[in-house]
Amino acid sequence: MTTSQPLNRTISTDELSQKLSDPDRSVRNTAALAIGSQFETELADVLVEALWAELDFFVRETMTWSVTRLEEATRPAVLAAAAPDRSSEVRVQALHVLSKFANPETVDAVLPYITDADEEVARKARWALGRIQEPRAVPHLVALLGAHDLEVRNALTSDVAAFGAAAVPALVEALGSGDDVVRRHAADILCYIGHPDAETAAEALGAAVGDAESQVAMSALMALGELSGEVARQKIEAAREAEDPQVRGVAQRLATRKPRRSALRARKAG
Repeated sequence: MTTSQPLNRTISTDELSQKLSDPDRSVRNTAALAIGSQFETELADVLVEALWAELDFFVRETMTWSVTRLEEATRPAVLAAAAPDRSSEVRVQALHVLSKFANPETVDAVLPYITDADEEVARKARWALGRIQEPRAVPHLVALLGAHDLEVRNALTSDVAAFGAAAVPALVEALGSGDDVVRRHAADILCYIGHPDAETAAEALGAAVGDAESQVAMSALMALGELSGEVARQKIEAAREAEDPQVRGVAQRLATRKPRRSALRARKAG
């Protein structure tokens, strides 16, 4: 086994490149650290390919750090690795690295993969967009609302909610969808976003409490319960007169609960 030695600037790029595939993980780790620390941009492509081949978690983390540190040089190779001609594992990892870049310029390259035939790739692409948080991606993600697979739906809820206030207009629009599953999902995400980012959705959520589908109505009411503004309070109060007994019961509990400490602080500050 090769003994790990500290690497410094006197080591040639050829030697650093060779050390990335050394049998000793500590040597690989030190080489990856040196490449990132020293901005060895000429090794960008070699480093990226070494990352896809790396099996050790800790070495992979160091390589990922170096790849992100050299983003301008490594980005083309990372984007290329997300393409369908690579393995599922490499594509998922490439999308993970793109999420680390969090660079809005990569959004257009990532968007086609949110409906990829490989569900793992598609899920990672949606997750990556939630980390990049470029608002242009929101309509594309909201267009996927209503997935019938619970796991996929829950993941998408987190991905869209990560955009916070930027996602609210598109979600309000989705509350008017002709598909009740989409309407319910939109309300669920607004519930997840909650106060303060979703306060502007209170009016639309109040209207959705009257939805003919009871599950949509309940999701909208629960979303109102996560808001602290006056409009939300009024809509909850109005729901106490709803025809649906379940809606009336939940509205009663929401209307009579004690204000949350955060809401009290907001009112005092105002």
